Amino acid sequence: MRIASAKMEEGMANGCRRAWLIDADGEKAYVYRPNSEMEIVSFDRTLDGGDVLPGFAFDLKTLTSL
Repeated sequence: MRIASAKMEEGMANGCRRAWLIDADGEKAYVYRPNSEMEIVSFDRTLDGGDVLPGFAFDLKTLTSL
């Protein structure tokens, strides 16, 4: 997980505007945005695309039924 998190930070430093790191086992998603603290989102919420992918929504609960 530490390596994946470092890759996300690297992506933000290289111009990525939004990234999600999903931990299905831990039922958490880590949301990365430039110039912002990483946000931890539980699987009872929906990820959204914000201004990068307007209208995009992903219900994390769908991953618990796999």
